[in-house]
Amino acid sequence: MKEGLAYLPTALALVLSLVLVPVLTLAMTPVDPAGPVVVVTAPSANPVHIIEASGGNVIGLENAPMGTLGFSAVPGFEEKLKANGAWAVLDGRVLAGLCGVEI
Repeated sequence: MKEGLAYLPTALALVLSLVLVPVLTLAMTPVDPAGPVVVVTAPSANPVHIIEASGGNVIGLENAPMGTLGFSAVPGFEEKLKANGAWAVLDGRVLAGLCGVEI
Protein backbone atom coordinates (compact mmCIF):
# COMPACT_ATOMS: atom_id res chain seq x y z
CA MET A 1 0.00 0.00 0.00
CA LYS A 2 2.78 2.44 0.88
CA GLU A 3 4.54 1.77 -2.44
CA GLY A 4 1.47 2.98 -4.35
CA LEU A 5 1.25 6.16 -2.28
CA ALA A 6 4.81 7.04 -3.22
CA TYR A 7 3.61 7.84 -6.77
CA LEU A 8 0.65 9.97 -5.60
CA PRO A 9 2.44 13.38 -5.68
CA THR A 10 3.75 12.70 -9.18
CA ALA A 11 0.34 11.57 -10.42
CA LEU A 12 -1.37 14.60 -8.88
CA ALA A 13 1.18 16.96 -10.43
CA LEU A 14 0.62 15.38 -13.85
CA VAL A 15 -3.17 15.61 -13.64
CA LEU A 16 -3.03 19.17 -12.29
CA SER A 17 -0.73 20.30 -15.11
CA LEU A 18 -2.99 18.72 -17.74
CA VAL A 19 -5.96 20.62 -16.33
CA LEU A 20 -4.23 23.94 -15.64
CA VAL A 21 -2.52 24.46 -18.99
CA PRO A 22 -5.75 24.96 -21.00
CA VAL A 23 -7.35 26.99 -18.20
CA LEU A 24 -4.36 29.32 -17.87
CA THR A 25 -4.10 29.65 -21.65
CA LEU A 26 -7.70 30.78 -21.78
CA ALA A 27 -7.41 33.08 -18.78
CA MET A 28 -4.20 34.80 -19.88
CA THR A 29 -5.29 35.57 -23.45
CA PRO A 30 -6.55 39.14 -23.96
CA VAL A 31 -10.17 39.39 -25.09
CA ASP A 32 -10.74 40.46 -28.69
CA PRO A 33 -13.56 43.04 -28.54
CA ALA A 34 -14.58 42.25 -32.13
CA GLY A 35 -15.00 38.53 -31.49
CA PRO A 36 -17.11 36.18 -29.42
CA VAL A 37 -16.58 36.00 -25.67
CA VAL A 38 -17.16 33.36 -23.03
CA VAL A 39 -19.11 34.81 -20.13
CA VAL A 40 -18.41 32.97 -16.87
CA THR A 41 -21.03 33.47 -14.16
CA ALA A 42 -22.05 32.10 -10.81
CA PRO A 43 -24.04 28.85 -11.02
CA SER A 44 -27.09 30.66 -9.69
CA ALA A 45 -26.86 33.52 -12.22
CA ASN A 46 -28.59 33.65 -15.59
CA PRO A 47 -25.83 34.18 -18.18
CA VAL A 48 -28.33 34.72 -21.00
CA HIS A 49 -29.90 37.59 -19.07
CA ILE A 50 -26.46 39.09 -18.31
CA ILE A 51 -25.43 38.99 -21.98
CA GLU A 52 -28.70 40.47 -23.22
CA ALA A 53 -28.74 43.17 -20.51
CA SER A 54 -25.22 44.15 -21.62
CA GLY A 55 -26.34 44.66 -25.23
CA GLY A 56 -25.18 41.32 -26.64
CA ASN A 57 -26.56 38.14 -28.12
CA VAL A 58 -26.06 34.53 -27.09
CA ILE A 59 -24.26 32.26 -29.55
CA GLY A 60 -24.97 28.54 -29.53
CA LEU A 61 -26.25 26.59 -26.54
CA GLU A 62 -27.81 28.55 -23.72
CA ASN A 63 -27.76 25.91 -20.99
CA ALA A 64 -24.05 25.66 -20.16
CA PRO A 65 -23.48 25.30 -16.40
CA MET A 66 -21.31 28.37 -15.76
CA GLY A 67 -20.24 29.78 -19.12
CA THR A 68 -22.07 31.00 -22.19
CA LEU A 69 -20.77 32.23 -25.53
CA GLY A 70 -21.89 35.73 -26.47
CA PHE A 71 -21.19 38.47 -28.98
CA SER A 72 -21.84 42.20 -29.30
CA ALA A 73 -20.67 45.08 -31.45
CA VAL A 74 -21.48 47.49 -28.59
CA PRO A 75 -18.37 49.35 -27.35
CA GLY A 76 -17.47 48.44 -23.77
CA PHE A 77 -19.29 45.09 -23.90
CA GLU A 78 -16.74 43.39 -21.61
CA GLU A 79 -17.09 46.08 -18.92
CA LYS A 80 -20.90 45.96 -19.17
CA LEU A 81 -20.85 42.19 -18.71
CA LYS A 82 -18.76 42.49 -15.56
CA ALA A 83 -20.98 45.30 -14.25
CA ASN A 84 -24.04 43.08 -14.79
CA GLY A 85 -22.61 40.17 -12.79
CA ALA A 86 -20.18 38.20 -14.96
CA TRP A 87 -17.32 36.69 -12.97
CA ALA A 88 -15.00 36.65 -15.98
CA VAL A 89 -15.04 37.43 -19.69
CA LEU A 90 -12.74 35.23 -21.77
CA ASP A 91 -11.82 35.11 -25.46
CA GLY A 92 -14.29 32.83 -27.25
CA ARG A 93 -11.97 32.06 -30.16
CA VAL A 94 -9.29 30.69 -27.84
CA LEU A 95 -11.81 28.41 -26.10
CA ALA A 96 -13.10 27.19 -29.46
CA GLY A 97 -9.50 26.54 -30.56
CA LEU A 98 -8.84 24.46 -27.44
CA CYS A 99 -11.93 22.40 -28.37
CA GLY A 100 -10.73 21.98 -31.96
CA VAL A 101 -13.26 24.38 -33.52
CA GLU A 102 -12.31 27.39 -35.63
CA ILE A 103 -14.53 30.49 -35.38
